[in-house]
Amino acid sequence: MNSIFLRFYILLIVAASPFAGTTQILAPNLQCVVNDSLFWEPATNTCGPFVSYEVFGSTQADGPYSLLSTITDPAQTVYFHSTANNQVWYYYLTSPHNCPGEQLMTSDTLDNLIPLPGPLEYVSVINGNVEISWTPSPSPETIGYIISRNTAMGTTILDTVYNGTFYLDITATPDLQSETYFVVALDACGNKSLVPSQHQTILMGFTPPDACDAGLTINWSAYQNWGDGVDHYEIFVGVNGGLPVLEGTVAGTQTNFVYNGGNDGEELCFFVEAVEATTDFRSRSNVHCSTISILQPIREIDLLGASVNADGSVSLEWLWDPTALLTEAFQESARVNDDVIVVAPLPLSTPLVNDNLLQDVTADAQNAAYFYRISATDECGNMIVSNESTTPFLRGDALTNGNRLNWDAYTHNLATDIIYELVKVEGTLETTVFTGTSTDLQYLDPQSQQVGGEGSCYFLRVNVTYELSTGEELSRAITSNTVCIIPAPKVYVPNIFAPEGVNSTFRPQLSFGTLAEYELQIFDRWGGQVFQSNSIDKGWDGRREGELMPMGVYLYYIQMTPNGGTPIELSGDVMLLR
Repeated sequence: MNSIFLRFYILLIVAASPFAGTTQILAPNLQCVVNDSLFWEPATNTCGPFVSYEVFGSTQADGPYSLLSTITDPAQTVYFHSTANNQVWYYYLTSPHNCPGEQLMTSDTLDNLIPLPGPLEYVSVINGNVEISWTPSPSPETIGYIISRNTAMGTTILDTVYNGTFYLDITATPDLQSETYFVVALDACGNKSLVPSQHQTILMGFTPPDACDAGLTINWSAYQNWGDGVDHYEIFVGVNGGLPVLEGTVAGTQTNFVYNGGNDGEELCFFVEAVEATTDFRSRSNVHCSTISILQPIREIDLLGASVNADGSVSLEWLWDPTALLTEAFQESARVNDDVIVVAPLPLSTPLVNDNLLQDVTADAQNAAYFYRISATDECGNMIVSNESTTPFLRGDALTNGNRLNWDAYTHNLATDIIYELVKVEGTLETTVFTGTSTDLQYLDPQSQQVGGEGSCYFLRVNVTYELSTGEELSRAITSNTVCIIPAPKVYVPNIFAPEGVNSTFRPQLSFGTLAEYELQIFDRWGGQVFQSNSIDKGWDGRREGELMPMGVYLYYIQMTPNGGTPIELSGDVMLLR
């Protein structure tokens, strides 16, 4: 029976009245109404003698209420409303006593309907038992809840709960079948609520994988009768007795999931949880365990950095499942921006190892960047190709204010953190001259101009953190090619010379270094060639084919290429004195 309202306004009046500190005349405990009969328990009032019970009623929840009967027998605890006429009525009681100045209290207000049920929140399978949870009935006359389970043979009453809104069914078999439950509210008169929507436990099972198909298909019965439906299902798996982890999520309309993560010989235990759309209530299925038997597939190949060695070869490192049954594996490589891909077979150790190292001695990575991939095929014909890995490539050239170094951004699908270190090599001493993040791609070394022009060598060290397909993190230092830069020499060209004087020949002077190519040409003012030399040590002595040239202005043109440097072109005029 519904309680429409408690008469809180009386309490407010009492609190505000000058009699707030006096004793109240308690009302009877109106327990229930059945077949238009009201049942109550007397209240204990010691302030004075009993006068009567007063029964008030109305066909409207908010009144007005009229006095239906005055009962002067204190032992009477039942009243039959003979004029209810199959209508919905609302009742409350008072119990006047001869207590002058005391406040007369009213009972709860009950209707003549049966109690309202407390809707189920969820039924969930935990450790082979079934947890049943429901919301309290809104009817105040409710004293308990009858928990029932439906079976093929009919309905079984499991128990009556008088305190709380939770029950654990330890007699169910949710591993074998989907169990169906409902809960009805009960009042003191034995009135029961209508049967609310029933809830069923989720029954989950799966189809074992084939030898060459590691996919394990999980199926389950849909959870029904949540008010706003199932928002989604979560699939959990435990491996070899370990704690279950969330493996996947599917929509609330889907009742299957394919798990591809199993390995040969593992014991896998699955369960599914339904999540309600608005309240986040959860219902868990039974747990299903099985040991799987498959031909172990190759699933992932994690290729780490490709590092350049001093001789131009490349060191590779990759990780794969050592339990995979492989038939063949290959290394794929190519110069960056080259369409020709070289495929070389890889030796397969018995047994396989997880961490693999290999040196590509055919590479010329001191002069070009290379990219690599690793591929492998298992006994079921599944082929997996790794991520790509490219060698870092460093470039450099000499400027008047230092050596400029630059490099391409290091890209790698598994890289989560990248730090660049530019290392300068002087003999056996290595000095880090620059450290930068993944966005720093160049550096100017201002201290690179060495006296004597020996030049400087550099390589790039890339410190990388890789996140593997397993979630594990590894840190590696990857090196680039080495770049040696010889500073451009300063060239001094005289503008006057006297063959019979101190400066007897005309030729340029280098501040340091040697030349790979050189040519000096002298022309007269009409454009005729007077002199030519391919050796910087052989200058013009003021003659043409042994004959003295007259004093005057002559034009020169010089081309030279320093060893390890860039070509230099110079032109101008020189005064020949006699």
